[in-house]
Amino acid sequence: MREERHRPAVRWLGFNPLSHGIAAALAATTVSGVALAESDQSVLDDEDIPRITVTGQPLPDLINTIERVQARDVREIFAELPNVDIGGGTRNGQRIYLRGIEGTNLNISVDGARQGQNLYNHRGGLANIDPAILRQVDVQPGPPAADQGHGALGGSIRFETIDAQDGLRPGQRFGGFVRSAVASADDTWRNVGAAYLAPSDQVGLLVFHSRSSFDDLRIGGGEKVPFSGGRDRTELVRLSLLDLGAHSLRVGAERNMATGLNFMQRGDYPWQLQPEDLRARPPRRQSLSREQFTAEYRFEPNSPHWSLSFKVYDRTDDFDAPESNGENFTSETTGFDLRNVGSYSLGAWNMDLSYGLDYFEQDGTNRRANREPRRNSYENLGLYVQSRMSGERASLSFGIRHDDFETRIRNARSGNSATLFNLGGGYEIATGFRVFAGYGESARGAGTIPIHFAGNAVENVLFNGEVGGRLEAETSDATEAGINWEREGLWAASDRFGLQLTAYRTRIHDPVVYEQPGSGGLGGRPVTEFRNSDETISFEGLELQTTYDLERLSVSLGLSRMRTIDLPNLPQFLARFGAPTGNRGVLRIDYAATDQIAVGYTLTGVRRLSSVQDDQIVFIPKPGYSTHDVFLNWQPPAIEGLSLRFAVRNLFDREFIAHSTFTQNGFATQEPGRDVRLSVGYSF
Repeated sequence: MREERHRPAVRWLGFNPLSHGIAAALAATTVSGVALAESDQSVLDDEDIPRITVTGQPLPDLINTIERVQARDVREIFAELPNVDIGGGTRNGQRIYLRGIEGTNLNISVDGARQGQNLYNHRGGLANIDPAILRQVDVQPGPPAADQGHGALGGSIRFETIDAQDGLRPGQRFGGFVRSAVASADDTWRNVGAAYLAPSDQVGLLVFHSRSSFDDLRIGGGEKVPFSGGRDRTELVRLSLLDLGAHSLRVGAERNMATGLNFMQRGDYPWQLQPEDLRARPPRRQSLSREQFTAEYRFEPNSPHWSLSFKVYDRTDDFDAPESNGENFTSETTGFDLRNVGSYSLGAWNMDLSYGLDYFEQDGTNRRANREPRRNSYENLGLYVQSRMSGERASLSFGIRHDDFETRIRNARSGNSATLFNLGGGYEIATGFRVFAGYGESARGAGTIPIHFAGNAVENVLFNGEVGGRLEAETSDATEAGINWEREGLWAASDRFGLQLTAYRTRIHDPVVYEQPGSGGLGGRPVTEFRNSDETISFEGLELQTTYDLERLSVSLGLSRMRTIDLPNLPQFLARFGAPTGNRGVLRIDYAATDQIAVGYTLTGVRRLSSVQDDQIVFIPKPGYSTHDVFLNWQPPAIEGLSLRFAVRNLFDREFIAHSTFTQNGFATQEPGRDVRLSVGYSF
């Protein structure tokens, strides 16, 4: 069936679970989830697959996560990862937490372009990303490698978008897809389409467009969150010149725009606390946009010692609310990464050596009516060397990274540097049974302040209690250790079973906090000082992932237990650093009834959150909950390229609150209630 090519694919060290079995993933320890959403070709170039890996975490089966849930935002991409939590209820309230660490403290990029600064409160950091354009999602929560990039205090998430060649069969010169979808929880209407043009096998042009509209969100039980509707739009144009001798070039331009008539408080402000008299705090027209230009050049001569790549990007994130005192907050990010990867043989060992440099600068501008714009900036230059080695039964990785960075807020500035190390390894004790461990460090000098708050910094704002003082670097060290086991023929001749257990701890030292004296909303208070807190914040836990694959049946179970320790007791800091959550489990079952019909079921269970930071109101004890989701995909055999997809999320209309959702006065915005989804698509 041709439609089979339109399924997202996942590769672990070159294995495609579609043909090799999901449990094969557990033989590897660094994982990339690949989503060729709406494309014709579930093939990842060998240049994108690391040959040698050491530590990391397996993902649950993401073969068809995007299409089975009919994902339309970032939250739904990660809906089945037990160590990822995205709360907030509505689109404007979403924050991502990886192993309890908020997204501001992660290295998140789209096609190599780093996420911008937070704009209005937390909005803008993880700007809207349309799942339909993704070809790869790489999640790395463990110890960071030196070539992973700057500021990965809690790990990294890298999104990559599709090329035209991903949507075309070899020799096909023109193709595309169209898709329409509806969803009941917020009366969504969504239309998506793309066209692929390939004058030759090496040259491809992609044009993509999507548009979504939705009304107020319905929560479990039937009540609606007022003024939570909006409109989303994404455009992507990409030119890809691949395998032109030793040369390849990808150039892309993407724009995403999210608009709506919404309240002006932070996006996850409890809707229950909004005044009934809208004149006291009226909703305002507002927009959040992301525009980025990326280019990647690769030079790969016929030599194992050279695989040179150069990435450059320019990204602008913008929040605009002209009716609210002319508020406009902009983050402009430019940067590049230049690296080479060489392969060497050292006796019984094979080694990949990655070395290079990366640079970026982020400029933030805070604009309000009747006031001069106020600016802040952050820049970093990093140098790195990373080695990855593998032998017959063992693997070893080690690297070093040096970062020089400077922070500027109004007329105050502070420069600093950090040298960081990582070390990891694994050993196959017996056939299919492996132990692994790793340690890695990361650093940052900017803190988590959004541009909304940075614009309130006073003249000669203090750094560590002094005018002209210096901020120390925020640093993190991450450790993890575990076992994984893979077995074929466990209960049947053709089955595959896999298990991985991981223990981890991430500690963040000298976090940069800021002081806001006075009363009233934090967004209006002056920022008088930035300082390094004395606390060391810890995030630690256990993760278990099991998979079982038998012919047309696939089952996976993921469990996560995590706790946070010693978060500084400042509301504006807690909201942007970490969140405690109850123990979480995700059971997923997929069954291909025929070549044309696939069904699925997901159970998500979260235990009650009872252990929280003392004397604070941001995260409070919350009840546990469970949700049930069902899915059905059908490809009518009479019409090649046609697909129909049906899903019901939160089947029993459970009213619940995600544990990472910000609370105030005991209230928090609930998650969507029962959501019936239907989509019809055609590819050619």
